[in-house]
Amino acid sequence: MKGQEDEKIIVQSLIGGSQLPFYLRCLKSLIAFCQDRIDLQLLTDCTISQKDKDSIHSELDGTIATITDSSENTSRVLDCLQGRTNCQKFRKDSIWGIEFFDPIFAFPNDTISFYLDADILFLRPFSGLFDRNQVKDGAVFLKDTQWDAYSFRPWQMLSVKKRPQAVKGITTGLVFWDKAAIDWDYLEWFLGEHHLHQIPEWIMPAAQAGLANSCEAKTICPRQLTNLYPNARIHEDIFGVHLLGSYRIEWMEKLDAKEDNHLGNSPTMVPRFEKCVSQNFFGYSMRQMRRWKNTRLNLW
Repeated sequence: MKGQEDEKIIVQSLIGGSQLPFYLRCLKSLIAFCQDRIDLQLLTDCTISQKDKDSIHSELDGTIATITDSSENTSRVLDCLQGRTNCQKFRKDSIWGIEFFDPIFAFPNDTISFYLDADILFLRPFSGLFDRNQVKDGAVFLKDTQWDAYSFRPWQMLSVKKRPQAVKGITTGLVFWDKAAIDWDYLEWFLGEHHLHQIPEWIMPAAQAGLANSCEAKTICPRQLTNLYPNARIHEDIFGVHLLGSYRIEWMEKLDAKEDNHLGNSPTMVPRFEKCVSQNFFGYSMRQMRRWKNTRLNLW
């Protein structure tokens, strides 16, 4: 891939064939409401057919969108991870490894990477989300106001040996990295500590929460871009929503029923960035108790 020009913003996302119409709806909302010039780099999980690719280009007509199957990137990404065997293994074995590593290495000449999950639906015009100055020396994530969705247990933060680090609730549906801020030694260590991998789908969020703790990490204000848990509220400040898989159907019905869902004529919103805060054993334990109450007792 060619190097990215400084003034050019390439937003990367990972898509699959099973929910392609939904992903395209979200990507089209990104294109429609983002007031800044962006191009798309779409990674696939290898379930996208040529017919699907033709459909994507047709639906996103007028936008530069490059589609790359993750299998085409494997050798190049593994070469970039030379000497880091745990990172290499995670990239080969996990879709979440593709989601993290491939955007990082997609454009070697660009110091910043911008990644969005394809399940973020934008509702209003916005500008300044993809701000390199906000990412510099750190990273940007979604704020998780409900849980700390990490893969290790609270007591593992008290280990007398090397212990996992974390910031308070982040979600990796949106991940912007200053690549120079990534602590590769910590990441290699964490991915090799299998006793910290209690919940497989949360290994990478937990790893990135640790990386965020050692750099200038930030989140987008959750009143502007929010995770749609069952108890979430659509405030007038919100310009985008992260449609979490477990609650997606119910929320899509609610959003479709709202007459003011897509306010294309509303004022352009500018994101507010908030600094991440370190998490500790007690805070993490309380968030785990909340998650248990939410998911096991259905109390929100």
